[in-house]
Amino acid sequence: MNTETFAAVPSERALIGALLTDPAAVLPLCDAAGLSAKSFTDPDARAAFAAVAALQAEGNPVDLAAVAQEMAGDAASLETLARFMDVSLTVAHAEYHARKVRESESKAKLAAALRDTLQDLQTGGSAADAVAKAQAAGEAVEAHGMGGPRIVSAADFAAVNRPEPPEVIRGVLRAKQTAMLSAASKVGKTWAMLAAGFAVSSGARWFGWQTTPGRVLYINGELPEYDLEQRLRTLAEAMGLPGVPSGLDVWHLRGHPMSLDGLIPSVLYRQRQIGTPYALIIPDPLYKFNQGRDEIDNTAQAATVEDLGRLAERSGAAVLVCHHFSKGNQSAKDHLDRASGAGTLGGRGPDTALTLTAHDEPDCYTLEVTCRSFAKPAKAVARWEYPLWRIDDSLDPEKLKQPSKGRASKYTPEKIVDLLPDGETTHGDWLKAAKAATGISKTRFNEVVSLAKARQLVFYCFGKYTRTGGETP
Repeated sequence: MNTETFAAVPSERALIGALLTDPAAVLPLCDAAGLSAKSFTDPDARAAFAAVAALQAEGNPVDLAAVAQEMAGDAASLETLARFMDVSLTVAHAEYHARKVRESESKAKLAAALRDTLQDLQTGGSAADAVAKAQAAGEAVEAHGMGGPRIVSAADFAAVNRPEPPEVIRGVLRAKQTAMLSAASKVGKTWAMLAAGFAVSSGARWFGWQTTPGRVLYINGELPEYDLEQRLRTLAEAMGLPGVPSGLDVWHLRGHPMSLDGLIPSVLYRQRQIGTPYALIIPDPLYKFNQGRDEIDNTAQAATVEDLGRLAERSGAAVLVCHHFSKGNQSAKDHLDRASGAGTLGGRGPDTALTLTAHDEPDCYTLEVTCRSFAKPAKAVARWEYPLWRIDDSLDPEKLKQPSKGRASKYTPEKIVDLLPDGETTHGDWLKAAKAATGISKTRFNEVVSLAKARQLVFYCFGKYTRTGGETP
């Protein structure tokens, strides 16, 4: 069987074109797919990939001239590379083409293994050995063809000494991690999200935490354009900034539904365009990018968590989203259970879970945080003072607003019957006495009297009321 049957030459050439356009972005995708120069069937593509890999390994610049020099150092090499770049400059599609090249190589390897097994049978090998060899070859090719991380020993993994990713929000959130802020509806979550963007892009504090300056992308799924513009101006003024930070990008997607996965190509393109990676990406609010998935379905929301993680990994940024509480007072629940819907989304999925829960002080909320990578920060009280959230150290964060038990009514049947004059009394005289004592309206008085009669607290006969001994058992 001819292994060229499985060649993905168009994808090979498109992948090399993307690699030459942006080697820093495309080489990691090739590494993740497990590609090497031997993965390419087209000789020129193989030579170009080997040249790029060699330059990168030696720490040399990877540009068109350097790659051509590494290949052969002649005009023909430059012409070959130019043809590849004519095929594709679309870096956003590089992952797809890398996968196609990987699949093609896997099929070719499996075909070769099956051919060798058939040859063993024809030269007197046993059927059992042939089956075992074919099965082992298939498993090896399948595992290699999956791409992505490989199973390695823990000792080898620990020996790498990886640098710590930047703490975008210090002590709370690192680059490539996800965070979700949950609170009740209409308490100012969008203002908090925008303030996070201002804080990181200007190196200011957010909810009292110091941020590491970096470029931010705020993705607006909810606010009209005018409202977004006014909020940007308002926050800049309130934070004492000379203007909207230059390191803050916005992407207006209200009315343009898009999945979290669908954001990735444009985010990567923008990062290459500006030459600066994002430190923080804020898709706001989460439900606008959830593609209608069932909020209470753990399986569906596990996919959302995966999408958030993929956006963080591919962009290299921390990803911050906001979500709403379930209905009703949340003070009796653990703070990780207050977000609406599936537990996978609320407490278990994000690397950092933040909640703003109503405090017994008006316009104040207890801020509680649980982090995957850091010690649990101390609780604090955040006070909403339009248009900013401020930490109020004078308040006890444990004093959450409790569920209302309802006020005792001024107009219970028992209270109104207590105002019934002794002896027989007309409806009008009783109303005058009740109104003078409590200010009850005629309509409300009639309703309460009806309840009193139904509960046999009063006896009515010939237009007059008298008290009874109370309700019959």
